Amino acid sequence: MENENQNINTLFNTINYREPHELNKFIDEMNLDQALFCLVHAARYAHNKGIYDIEESEVVSKAIRALTTPQPISEDEKNDQEPIVE
Repeated sequence: MENENQNINTLFNTINYREPHELNKFIDEMNLDQALFCLVHAARYAHNKGIYDIEESEVVSKAIRALTTPQPISEDEKNDQEPIVE
């Protein structure tokens, strides 16, 4: 069991892989959700390491919220989704 843990590499304290080809496969096949996940965790990792000053942390935090918070449905979109009863 101990030997297994020695072979694990970790990116941003979140993404684990054992062999370089696994990382290459992940990178080559990355979709938009995975890309967003990586960016968010890379930013959090850098913040935890003290890479950003307070203003930079605020901007990164706001950017993450803008990308990950679902937007409310507008009235026009609500009206378009209501079934038409005839």
